[in-house]
Amino acid sequence: MTSYIVLDVGGTTIKGNAVTQENELLFPEEKVFDACSDKTRGEVLFNFLSILDQLNPQGDCVQSICFAFPGPFDYARGISYMKGISKYEALYGLEIQKALQDLDETGWIKTASFHFVHDIEAFAYGICRRYPRLAKKRVFCLCLGTGAGSAFFAKGTAVKGTEGVPENGWIYNVPYKDSIIDDYISARGLARLSKEKLGTELDGYHLKVQADAGDERAIAVFRRFGEEIGSAIQSFLNGFHPQVLVLGGNLAKAYSYFQDGLHTTASLEGIEVLVELETSARIFEGLLADCMRRN
Repeated sequence: MTSYIVLDVGGTTIKGNAVTQENELLFPEEKVFDACSDKTRGEVLFNFLSILDQLNPQGDCVQSICFAFPGPFDYARGISYMKGISKYEALYGLEIQKALQDLDETGWIKTASFHFVHDIEAFAYGICRRYPRLAKKRVFCLCLGTGAGSAFFAKGTAVKGTEGVPENGWIYNVPYKDSIIDDYISARGLARLSKEKLGTELDGYHLKVQADAGDERAIAVFRRFGEEIGSAIQSFLNGFHPQVLVLGGNLAKAYSYFQDGLHTTASLEGIEVLVELETSARIFEGLLADCMRRN
């Protein structure tokens, strides 16, 4: 029997697993699915239904379906307000639970409760569970991928709209240079830098492949990316005074290449930098713990 289904909803992929009544994972490794985040509303919704069916192949009754979603999002009502950030725009203003339950033909989705959490907030909860010593500290979590996701925690509790932290703890839409932070310290920001420096637009994966092969130009792009990150987050370091900066997301895998640039433009003296490569695992841990606490 399945108690919970947990989904880490990203812009490129959706990762998921199921938890049995014995609190054991149904699948030894997380399942990875195409997000279809740039498709029509119907295609996105039916993709979710397909994923849920694959995570509950026996059609068991499920207590709760738990989503870690990027913002902007109304987490209490399960409504996405993402717009202009190249993902899930077709879901704008939609009550996702009702839409999926209306389309469900299996029956088990209609009877499950739904639970929505900000993805990086879930990541931060998971970080504090994985590294208990951080639960007593001031922690700034920054996940770099299709966007710049953030969460601020003090003594294991989320900080929002105070102590130098933006509303909701989100830095992605804070004005920066001629646009917003999300346009600079994200996958598209890195792609733009590669276009400027190399003449070719490369994503983080292929740029890292070139850097791993010793391409000095690719390494220089990452260093410039690090400088951009440092410049973009300095005001939050000044205002929040974190003791730990946790970097996650796919782009954190290239930290060895952008760390010098980051330290050049950000004042990190006295701040521990922790690179967490298992972003989805921490999201699952935090999401599940929060979901179980609420049920």
